[in-house]
Amino acid sequence: MKITRQMIVTANSRHPTAELTAAKMTWSLDQFGITDPHSVAALLANLQVESGIVPKREGLYYTTAARLMAVFPSKFDPRRGGHYPTGPYLGNPEGLANLVYAGKLGNGDAASGDGWRYRGGGMVQTTGEVNYQHTGELINQPLRSHPELIEQIGVSCLAACAYWTRMSSADQLARAGNISGTRRAVNGPAMLDLDGMLAVYHRLLPLLS
Repeated sequence: MKITRQMIVTANSRHPTAELTAAKMTWSLDQFGITDPHSVAALLANLQVESGIVPKREGLYYTTAARLMAVFPSKFDPRRGGHYPTGPYLGNPEGLANLVYAGKLGNGDAASGDGWRYRGGGMVQTTGEVNYQHTGELINQPLRSHPELIEQIGVSCLAACAYWTRMSSADQLARAGNISGTRRAVNGPAMLDLDGMLAVYHRLLPLLS
């Protein structure tokens, strides 16, 4: 399956490296045997709403208590069991990451720094030490010891394809026609920006069929 610059720009009209990303994604799709047009369109659409199909690390920079309580209610909203004060975590992305990701997905406690080290990264926003480790094994990259590698375009494309086919049911769901289900496979029960993902999917599919 060949990905073209036009496909990347159709998903993200302001993409900064569309030509290179298209080439790296084409190679990555081949490595993981992703050939079904519906699956490819759904993958790119999910990556668009996750990251704009651009490798990046999760920012976690918040400036208001209301936003912190809305995004992380179990930590900050007393009505939802939260008990941490918001003040120390406003404008403090590293501290926030270490708090909210502590003890999750293979991470150590807040003092370990794992929350920040293994925060969301790449096009599919790989998160947590165990997922960096597993992804690294699947794509033959030392992501656990060098999580910053997820910011490289080629590595990020491979990581996204590894997640799509080996670490989730997304490819299977897409090939079965359950495009909405791929959003849950990538984003979890919240299925954030499902409508946006579906809109990108429908723009891309004619270019892949």
